[in-house]
Amino acid sequence: MIGPAILLLASLGSNGDPAAWIRTANEPEVRSVLEIASRRYEAPSDTTTPDVWLIGVTHIGDAAYYEALTELLADVDVVLYESVMPDGARPHRAATETARRASTRQGLELLATIGGRTEDMPTDAETFAAAAEEIDLRMGNWIRAASTDAWGRPIDYLPVAAGLQLRSAGPDGERATDDDLVVEVVRPTESDEPTPPRNLQAALADALGLRYQLESMPYAARNWRVSDMSIGAIRTAFARRGMEFDMLGDMLSGSSIPAQLINTMLGLIAIGDSLSGGAVSDGVKVVLVELLGTPGVLDMTDRQFGPGFQDVIIVERNTVPLEDLERIIAEEPAIDSVAILYGAAHMPDLAVRLVQSEHGYEEVDVRWDRAIGVDLETSPLTERDRKSIRRSIRLALAGLKREARLAAQSEAASDDE
Repeated sequence: MIGPAILLLASLGSNGDPAAWIRTANEPEVRSVLEIASRRYEAPSDTTTPDVWLIGVTHIGDAAYYEALTELLADVDVVLYESVMPDGARPHRAATETARRASTRQGLELLATIGGRTEDMPTDAETFAAAAEEIDLRMGNWIRAASTDAWGRPIDYLPVAAGLQLRSAGPDGERATDDDLVVEVVRPTESDEPTPPRNLQAALADALGLRYQLESMPYAARNWRVSDMSIGAIRTAFARRGMEFDMLGDMLSGSSIPAQLINTMLGLIAIGDSLSGGAVSDGVKVVLVELLGTPGVLDMTDRQFGPGFQDVIIVERNTVPLEDLERIIAEEPAIDSVAILYGAAHMPDLAVRLVQSEHGYEEVDVRWDRAIGVDLETSPLTERDRKSIRRSIRLALAGLKREARLAAQSEAASDDE
């Protein structure tokens, strides 16, 4: 469970205090609980600057956890959320004609890809967005963004014999001229259309009787804006550091061989629960609480995935919502409150950078929400079971630390040669 558990929260950055965002609230024989913080910041010296909520989140959790966060976010003007997305899902920000053409084409290709997955051929942006939200709540706003080209003009949805043509009038704004950008929606035949693999984290949530974040919060709301790097941008950032993104992406999507094995193992949880009265899933949840609540454990991902992993997954990705916040401050003075909804692992770095910004943000409020919990009084999991889990975790972590130390020694020896 350690590999998937670490991926649930990525890794904790070195700036700030991780304990300020994730903690365990355990009572022997009563409960084992993982809690995650949300903190509100104000800029006292500048009353025109919006308040900011930094809301840490885990990607699987109790249903009541996501209900509580949704209630909190209902009073926020804009929610900037984490989601590594396809290219073309964010509003265009291109500054040159070449960049505008490239950005518009990415948006058209995204529309075509999603259009091939909807039950009916899309006829306009709003109908298309509503249909796509049946597949993934995030897609509606992605489609709305991509349905305006980089020159600020709407994309045309044009029926053709083969199905549908998506067309931008291009730089001159005149339709049916040489500078138009055109992509056709191709609906795959039934035999050509593979079944998308179940996301690994969603599968884990199902197996444990928990909820998956992306299926449990109002991502279709108009004031929710994706604020993250695209898959292409992350792949490029990793490549600059001699790393490959595909391995991590495959593991999370469930398409790699290890992930398929893990999914098979997850299927066995239900069988084990049927034989043990729920002890297996409770045991796995205790593992998650103990593991994710262990200070410093998630720093090991930097060693597991190679140097520079945190630079991309934490620091570079955190830069996107901070830049979007600056854009809101400069361009949208009517916005009074903004929430940045990201994995709890991102919060230490985000908090440090927010407080150090020129706006003078200061923390003014904090709340802790129960993300994952096991009620031990009613659980079939015995104290002996829990002690065995804790012992196994300690041994596993000791092994990871030993491997990291040996790897560091080997790297140092290579540098000396």
